[in-house]
Amino acid sequence: MKISYLFQPTFVAQRIAYKLYEVSHPEEPWIAQGAIQFCKNHLTKEQVGLEWGSGRSTAWFGVRLKSLLSIESDRGWHSTVVNQLQDKGLKNIECRYIPLEHDPKEPTLPRYEKLPKYVSVIEEFEDESLNFVVVDGHYRQACVLAALAKIKPGGFLLVDNTNWLPIQEWGVPSNWSIVHQSSNVMTQTTIWQKP
Repeated sequence: MKISYLFQPTFVAQRIAYKLYEVSHPEEPWIAQGAIQFCKNHLTKEQVGLEWGSGRSTAWFGVRLKSLLSIESDRGWHSTVVNQLQDKGLKNIECRYIPLEHDPKEPTLPRYEKLPKYVSVIEEFEDESLNFVVVDGHYRQACVLAALAKIKPGGFLLVDNTNWLPIQEWGVPSNWSIVHQSSNVMTQTTIWQKP
């Protein structure tokens, strides 16, 4: 009989270690720890960012950037994040609720005939106006494709859970360098830099 990897001692020990790390670092985003360190070293108060998928990361990224627009598709979670931002007095962050236009269980596509509003919000930004884009919400491949023209040369694209697909299926052009990639027991986070 095969034992699921979820119950193997090594995996259980890694999960426990990660949960202890998460509890002892309550302000940090739920991305790989190496990616957190990369962002600490590369984000500045002169940069403008967009984040798809709000959470602990929203305030954490926001305090390191000049401004951040964070998009959230879950109304209850949006309210929670907005309350957290208000409690912290962070006025340079806008957390916007945009509901999904598809069943959340439905597989998402890289391209849509009519771009969902959740994705098309990025059209509010001029081309090459963003320094930092985070894709950690819904419609991930479509968000990546929509973000490419909006990121400045030298800017960063962070995608969480890149272990979900082969790296080339994320749609990032081959001339964009992977400047960081790290994993923990929960996720793989990849950061590209626009040439």
